[in-house]
Amino acid sequence: MKRSSLLLFTLILIISLPFCSLAQISTAKTTQIGKDTYVKLSDVKKALGFDYKKTSTNSITITKKGSNKDLINNVTQSVVAIIGEDKKTNSEIVNDYYYSKIPAGLMHGSGVIVSKDGRIITNNHVVENMKEIYVVLYNNKSYKANLLYRNTDLDLAIIKINCTNLKPIEFEKTENINAGDEVIAIGTPLYFGWSNSVSKGIISGLNRPVEETYTFLQTDASINPGNSGGPLINMDGKLVGINTLGIEGFQGINFSIPVENVEYFIKHYNNYGKVKRCYTGLEFEESWLALVGIPSNQGLKIIGLKDDSIFPKEQIQEGDILESIDQTPITSIAVYNEFLKKKLPGQTIKLSISRGLAKITVSAKLKDYPETSSKAQTDLKETKPASNQNAK
Repeated sequence: MKRSSLLLFTLILIISLPFCSLAQISTAKTTQIGKDTYVKLSDVKKALGFDYKKTSTNSITITKKGSNKDLINNVTQSVVAIIGEDKKTNSEIVNDYYYSKIPAGLMHGSGVIVSKDGRIITNNHVVENMKEIYVVLYNNKSYKANLLYRNTDLDLAIIKINCTNLKPIEFEKTENINAGDEVIAIGTPLYFGWSNSVSKGIISGLNRPVEETYTFLQTDASINPGNSGGPLINMDGKLVGINTLGIEGFQGINFSIPVENVEYFIKHYNNYGKVKRCYTGLEFEESWLALVGIPSNQGLKIIGLKDDSIFPKEQIQEGDILESIDQTPITSIAVYNEFLKKKLPGQTIKLSISRGLAKITVSAKLKDYPETSSKAQTDLKETKPASNQNAK
């Protein structure tokens, strides 16, 4: 009897182990009202993995989340492949052969549909050197695209195809994006025939400064040349970023433009026809702590004032330290740019500056950033549009 009981217990334990290993522990805040305990439905949703929709004042509709296959089949309808001829390539060479040789000068990337009427977001570096832009949808239908606008500093561009009833991707809210979240990258890496390839990983970090411009999402999902412009999505199928670059010679360290910056880009284009980036005319040097990524409260050293600066030279001197703007601490050039992103030309800002032991406050109105701007080059490589010569 004892032997059979032990065998039965062992059998139950063996059968239950796989299920126990899959269990995840989640915590949620509760509210006590009388004898009843209430939990936020959003917390339960996250723990149990389902979706819900409020259908009336007193009822909701609950749907179980589908598999990864269902997720990819749904989102891939919003993902496109982009191909075109490099402006820098001699057209006679490109048009020489079509079948016996791979045409030289072809380049490609990825994009994501953001409106039913054919608007597509991609990276600036995907399309800036293309003579003509062609888009291929998930169903292999192809369209010639028009470049509506591109911005070098944000590395984003918006193009449009003559097609309607498309499936735009849904954007995730910034506050719902966290380090450790599972994500999926979709795009066309290396070879155009590999369109809508999928790789999975996690968000490795938030607010990563890259190239002293804006902050990025870091992910270990594979991002290769040709993936640029494609979406990074979460497990709800919502856009969290646009895949952009990786570090040459290393694996699992890749970066995506956060959805917040994508929304900023689209909003400014819709409202003003361009990104109304603010300009001060100040030139900065970061502390070595910021350069190596050590958290600090060190401000930015002002190393120059351009002739068109919004501040007169009698107010600001080279060597001054910018401590804060409108009481927001400024500890890196990326933080400085992210702050100005929330402002518009014509608005007034107040700078707090230290000069030796003296503390100085100066104010001025922001103005439009000059149209000609250049992006600093570092050892970070952009996942540039893949050429056929790079395909393996």
